[in-house]
Amino acid sequence: MNDGRDRTSTIPMPPREFQALVCGPDFIHLFHDAAQWTIAVLHHERMCGADVHLLEAGCGCGRVARHLVAEPLASYTGFDRHGGMIAYCRAAIPDPRFRFDHLAVESTIASDDSDAEVSPAEALPFPYPAVSFDHALAATGFTQMPPAEGAHYLAELGRVIRPGGKVLLAVFFSSSQRVESRDNHLAVFYEADRFEADLRASGFEARATGYSYTPGESFRPEQREPRQYGERHNWYVLTRR
Repeated sequence: MNDGRDRTSTIPMPPREFQALVCGPDFIHLFHDAAQWTIAVLHHERMCGADVHLLEAGCGCGRVARHLVAEPLASYTGFDRHGGMIAYCRAAIPDPRFRFDHLAVESTIASDDSDAEVSPAEALPFPYPAVSFDHALAATGFTQMPPAEGAHYLAELGRVIRPGGKVLLAVFFSSSQRVESRDNHLAVFYEADRFEADLRASGFEARATGYSYTPGESFRPEQREPRQYGERHNWYVLTRR
């Protein structure tokens, strides 16, 4: 019988153009490393397990999902606005526990993979019933999501996550809110106090973790400075009230 690592190794790699959209063209070499670090955080936060129904908002080309195949999850649901990546995930990860949904919403990614009919992200409800998931991951979504979209996603996460469930998300901070064009996507920088105020107004209790990803290093749970500025991910754990 194959172990979890064998199952992961049989999943074909996504096209390099997809990897570049997810990681940035200069960081394709971190495709696996960053995903394994993220899964270590999920374990530390007790967001994985045989009874866990996990949602990933912005699953991309399955960078995290391909490694979660080895986990004893009850179910995994990932969604993304990039139809090509969702088609790849469905073909490459046929595990019956895993579901990948394409949401036809306006994208910040400059791509030819656009639908003729899309909806504004700040107005489209997630296509899932209330309290249908235990936990959720939004590893990079908020780093490419303007504030109006971010507020809507928080509200929808609050609707679909059960009370007591967690959301792991990352965000970029700056001294003032701004949006920059980077390669083929937007990089959104939030003003830290304003972002945390929005979190307090949501249906979640928020904790700035201080977790910091360093390429090539295993996850270490000790906390560092909770606010990093520039293109450093600030990791938060939200607990549904």
